[in-house]
Amino acid sequence: MTASTTSSNQATGKATVPTVVPQPIGKDMESTQATQSESQSQDQPLQELSEIFFVENNRRKQSIRIQVKLCPEGVYLRRQTEQDDHINEQLIRIDDIIGSRYGSRLKKRARGGLSSCKNPNANVPEPEDEQPQAAGTGKDNSAFLYIYAYLKKEKPLRRVQTLRILRFRSSNDFAENLRTAELWHHTIRQHKLQRSGNSGEKQLLILLNPKSGSGKGRELFQKQVAPLLREAEAQYDLQITTHPNYAQEFVRTNKNLLERYSGIVVASGDGLFYEVLNGLMERMDWRRVCRELPLGIIPCGSGNGLAKSVAHHCNEPYEPKPILHATLTCVAGKSTPMDVVRVELSRRDKHYVMYSFLSVGWGLIADIDIESERLRSIGAQRFTLWAIRRLITLRSYKGKLYYKLGKTEGKSTEAKSSTEAEPPAPPKTQNVELREETSAPITQQQQIDESNRLASQRLSLPINSPEFKDIPDDDDDAATAAADNETIARNAVDDEFSDVMSLNRSIYRQHADSWHSAVSRRTAYYSVGGQSTRSNRSRLSVAQKIEDANAEFAELVPTGTMPGLQLPLPSADGWISEEGEFVMVHAAYTTHLASDCFFAPDSRLNDGLIYLVIIRAGVGRPQLLNFLLSMNSGTHLPETNNDPYIQVVAVEAFRIEPSGNQGILTVDGERVDYGPIQAEVFPGMIKVMTTNGE
Repeated sequence: MTASTTSSNQATGKATVPTVVPQPIGKDMESTQATQSESQSQDQPLQELSEIFFVENNRRKQSIRIQVKLCPEGVYLRRQTEQDDHINEQLIRIDDIIGSRYGSRLKKRARGGLSSCKNPNANVPEPEDEQPQAAGTGKDNSAFLYIYAYLKKEKPLRRVQTLRILRFRSSNDFAENLRTAELWHHTIRQHKLQRSGNSGEKQLLILLNPKSGSGKGRELFQKQVAPLLREAEAQYDLQITTHPNYAQEFVRTNKNLLERYSGIVVASGDGLFYEVLNGLMERMDWRRVCRELPLGIIPCGSGNGLAKSVAHHCNEPYEPKPILHATLTCVAGKSTPMDVVRVELSRRDKHYVMYSFLSVGWGLIADIDIESERLRSIGAQRFTLWAIRRLITLRSYKGKLYYKLGKTEGKSTEAKSSTEAEPPAPPKTQNVELREETSAPITQQQQIDESNRLASQRLSLPINSPEFKDIPDDDDDAATAAADNETIARNAVDDEFSDVMSLNRSIYRQHADSWHSAVSRRTAYYSVGGQSTRSNRSRLSVAQKIEDANAEFAELVPTGTMPGLQLPLPSADGWISEEGEFVMVHAAYTTHLASDCFFAPDSRLNDGLIYLVIIRAGVGRPQLLNFLLSMNSGTHLPETNNDPYIQVVAVEAFRIEPSGNQGILTVDGERVDYGPIQAEVFPGMIKVMTTNGE
């Protein structure tokens, strides 16, 4: 059966993007279905659709033949004139297509005009207006497919908003034409879902701070974000924050987070993202949430360092429309692992832990950021004015800095995720000591000393492995446990009621604190009711259940590998210390601290590294001024570490011990209590929404 169709294409916005030829095509197309039968069911998984369109060119008085092919890679448009040698091709990548819609003609004429041409199969006059016709009642039985795309262009890097309109009228029956348009629409959606690996059944959770963007958060969302979500057919649940820590409490207490949502999008600045991250880490199922629920950011606030860092990672444009570009990233359906830094603070009798994604600051930049709050009414200029003041009255802070160098050799931008990485090998110093001790008889006093030394080390070890490796289920351990029971039964037949709690279950649980350990850092335990006195096998089952329950409880809170803030950091374990006066110590783990601050150019989202920038006392004001002025371009750091005053070090953990109690410490741009602070990186702990999934 021969079908005819008309189609028109043009670009929305200020620029008109031609479909297949250098000059834009603004006329309708007549098309002939080439490969697909109209009776084919929509429920069938379709791989390819192809049709032939004809563009009426009144100026040249000839028709231009265009073949439109829909495949998993995208939409191919192949233009050919009567001269066989005049052929142009264009591919609209499926990743550049945000979505589509089908139905009757839009009430509002699209930019560039949408003319009609006669149906060659029926000599029916075209309607004079642009109003949509009801099915079966109007004279124009055409169905339309609107394809929304944002084409990525280089030099300069940008996204060009593009609309392609295909007009289907192969039949005099509107319903039949509508089915053809619907077939194309669902095929586009299937290809996008297959490309992203997303089922498309769940909705996005969007948390919007109405006070962000100088109090224009709602307006920015309605004008810039909501239209793109409609084009992408993205279902979402919009939650408006009403008070501080609203988002943190919402994600922490929502029991159906994983069942209802495919991801969480923060429409605000970095502060609200910080709330969401820490709320997720307080959940009982934090491990699964971090693994399955990607996080996105739409920069509606003032601090937009993460949004700029994600755009830099994906090689996506940011300016001049950061909200548009970030929304495109959030609806792309792909995600990338991202590092999280565990921060531990202690002041007087306070001791608490938080999770950071951006930076930790002490000194100059933290002072400028916090002290300039009094000038917030003048906007971003407050940072410049306060930076000048801080240069005139330059401060330095006494303290001690510790850090452990990160593994940068053979570094890959795709660091192994925390949930998949293997536990690290024990320190070499322990192996050496054990080998030396096994070469000679061990006295009882030596055994006691060794036990005390290992106990002090266990105080600094995580309850679970630092890479968050899942603990095996009871079913997986059944065979091993049974074998251990038989061995114990053979060795302890005479002692029917031997102490089963002393059994060594380290083969099941690495670094799992026993409930009877004197150095255990746990504050709560699970117990199993009842007492077993029948056999060693039954008592072992009780002990196993207790250990399993305690190990499960330990997983509720991710624990670091660093010793507590009150314990020393020995150089034998790789710690480097430096004591003196510092103008600034700033740790960053994303490329940008703000949209205009390219602070750590070598950083990656999931490289497992913290970039520690150290500026020591004695640095000249001209050098410091050049440092501050060059941060927007990323040229502020020395190329080598020969500079005696400014140094950048890639580390995996650090500790700052300030002297005195006068100063400012910040975590992700927010002020925290001044005192000792330490941090270590958890590689690939969460997932953030990206366009490339890399």
